[in-house]
Amino acid sequence: MNCRNHSGNYSDSTHELILLLFTVPTFFIGSTLNGAALCMICCHIKRRTKPLIYVVSLVISDILLLFILPFKVYAFHVKEDWKMEKTFCQFLESLSFVNTYTSILVITLICVDRYVAVVYPFNARANSSPRAIAGICAVIWIVVCLCTIQVYDKSQSGSCFYHLSPEVLDLSFVAPLEALFLLCALTMLFCALRIILTLKDRTSETEDKCTDKCIKILLSNLFTLLICFTPYHTFLLLYTLTVNGFLSAHYCELLRGATHYTLYLANVNSCLDAIYYFYAFKELRRTKQNPDKKIQMDVYDTSLGSTSIQRNSHAH
Repeated sequence: MNCRNHSGNYSDSTHELILLLFTVPTFFIGSTLNGAALCMICCHIKRRTKPLIYVVSLVISDILLLFILPFKVYAFHVKEDWKMEKTFCQFLESLSFVNTYTSILVITLICVDRYVAVVYPFNARANSSPRAIAGICAVIWIVVCLCTIQVYDKSQSGSCFYHLSPEVLDLSFVAPLEALFLLCALTMLFCALRIILTLKDRTSETEDKCTDKCIKILLSNLFTLLICFTPYHTFLLLYTLTVNGFLSAHYCELLRGATHYTLYLANVNSCLDAIYYFYAFKELRRTKQNPDKKIQMDVYDTSLGSTSIQRNSHAH
């Protein structure tokens, strides 16, 4: 059996059930929460800050993902009878790639920014600004979109979403993506641990409750990132190795299905992002209403795997 030419079994009722269980709730919950976050940004947040830039980047990324989810359900049911333009299918597949890697890179940027702010607060004030963060986010979007052109150009599969082209699954393309994800995950883990240790060392008895809350949020978000994206990258690598002949082709259908299932899990990040947006908005509104608060949690840039914690002490 040649994995490159294997057509797969679309009659698998288990696949359809998993697709619907993940995709339908993700679409409706994610659309509601991200739509509300967008309204908050447009109607209630007037000042351009670093948290706002991060949230806008992730909301746009999540909206692009949510846009394609109904088409994924449609593609599963029509199978090879995709009635729309082939170029539109390629465009939709590309958006899924954009969401995955803009989310990972922006989240990593948030974690690194918070690491600098907590561990090296004076350097953060001197070297970090909303304009610089906006520039870095813009570079992330440009680089990811340029890489996405390869997905768009090389996708020649017969069925939208469910038969990735062997050209897209080339090791020369997938291996750098796997290395990028591993680097981001390790960076976030290191930054999270340093932030937690630093906050524990600096915390006074009166701040114990607040710090414990921050640490729990940080750990839960990091855990969410690893749960959402690690399974997908693991099975994507295994499936790519199978397609390229490094593993037995007998595993092809099993790994292809696992890659799709874990991608549905990765899509859940569009819901989890939004939950933490509102927590960030709540904290920003609280600090706005209490500008003279001695020690405040100025920023909660939280999404998937990182929480932004910046404590500002104002001398009176």
